[in-house]
Amino acid sequence: MLDRTGKMSRTGMALLVLIASFVTIAAAGCGGSETSAATQQPVATPESTATAGPTAAPTLAPGNALFATVPGIIDPTNFGWPRAIETATGMIEIAAPPERVYSLSLGHAEIVAALRGGEVLVAAASFFKDPGTSAAYAEFEGLPEAGSDPEQIIGLGPEIVIASAFTSADLVAQLTGVGVRVIRADLENSALGNVPNILLLGYVLGAEDRAVALAEEVTSRVAAVTGRIERENPVRPRVLAISRFSDIFAAGDGSTEGGIIEAAGAVNAAAEAGVVGHQTVGIEGIAVMNPDIILLTQPRQSALEFADELYADPALAEVPAVVNRQVIYGDPTFFTTLSHWNVRGIEESARFFYPELFDGMTFNSFTHP
Repeated sequence: MLDRTGKMSRTGMALLVLIASFVTIAAAGCGGSETSAATQQPVATPESTATAGPTAAPTLAPGNALFATVPGIIDPTNFGWPRAIETATGMIEIAAPPERVYSLSLGHAEIVAALRGGEVLVAAASFFKDPGTSAAYAEFEGLPEAGSDPEQIIGLGPEIVIASAFTSADLVAQLTGVGVRVIRADLENSALGNVPNILLLGYVLGAEDRAVALAEEVTSRVAAVTGRIERENPVRPRVLAISRFSDIFAAGDGSTEGGIIEAAGAVNAAAEAGVVGHQTVGIEGIAVMNPDIILLTQPRQSALEFADELYADPALAEVPAVVNRQVIYGDPTFFTTLSHWNVRGIEESARFFYPELFDGMTFNSFTHP
């Protein structure tokens, strides 16, 4: 992970140390009904064989130098209470394992649920409970609903509020101004980039062993995919991740979807064309990028309809993804939320990109405490 000057960022350096520490789309007719579209399978959904299973016991005990690589932990040898961390909002001392936590971001809420269970959260935004948005939605179903209104958050009485880089600075200032402790932790646009985040939140929540186990699982699962691809060295497809809401957006360099495509061993066609982040693109732009595979990362029903339109558009008639019926559905719960669940996006993408390498493999779900 390089910054704009080409130097390794602190998070990137930490991640390298952390890793070193861990031992089809069938054609569908245009204008078909929803039922007929589903029957004819206009969007290929990579078949998941995920099954829940216990996570292996951690091999790294608290106090290990692993935590010394995590930005924000002031004394990585202290696993007692109180303990302190340094965040963008200043130093925060935590007297005991927090029992009332509020997360302003879905990615952090998913990590918290994986470390301590959803019951440690005092509330959740309504979309956290949507099975089309979060793979961990069941952890949030019984929680009161809350959003980003500062008075509402204060009224919840959280011991800790977790914010991301995308959280409004004004909101953070209002909360800290009345004494609410806010931990502002960045979310990275890659599965491995969030390993330091997992460890930091594990330290904050007093769930170090679970954090180490989850971090090990993330790194080992990504390595299993990338290692097999590197060994076999197949021809790498050019993949374009797009979603359509009011406009069509392409996922380019630095996007979550782009990071998943690259981790799964393919070429991000949007990044190759100079797209950074998420940018609008027209049908002509898709034709120019000429992808081998088009990945639709939006709700399934609208993806089915969009796929029909892409197949029927004469401007795309010679695009390989259309010619070969390679427009596929990417589950938003794996592709658009910044958390460890992005690993499932990598695994399912690899299965579709390289069926000869990954068909028949079982990819487990992540477990919660």
